[in-house]
Amino acid sequence: MIYNGKECLTQKDVVLELMKTGRPITQKEAYEVCGTQRLSAIIFKLRKMGYNIYNIPSKSITRFGNTCNFVKYFLSNTAEELQAIENATA
Repeated sequence: MIYNGKECLTQKDVVLELMKTGRPITQKEAYEVCGTQRLSAIIFKLRKMGYNIYNIPSKSITRFGNTCNFVKYFLSNTAEELQAIENATA
């Protein structure tokens, strides 16, 4: 799969590339972009690898008028930190 001009072999790679753009990612977006229904598992693995990911609890209204709780994940590493992590895992 190619995302943002880079070949991504796994769903984890796609999620990481999406987060490197500075945009938050939600479960809905992860499912739409790469088909994963286990975003929290991917985030767990990325955190263990050394990526600094934080989450912000959010709320939305469903099409039925009910409140829905979800989480937005953000990557907060600096460019230098990202390069160091990638060099260590390569």
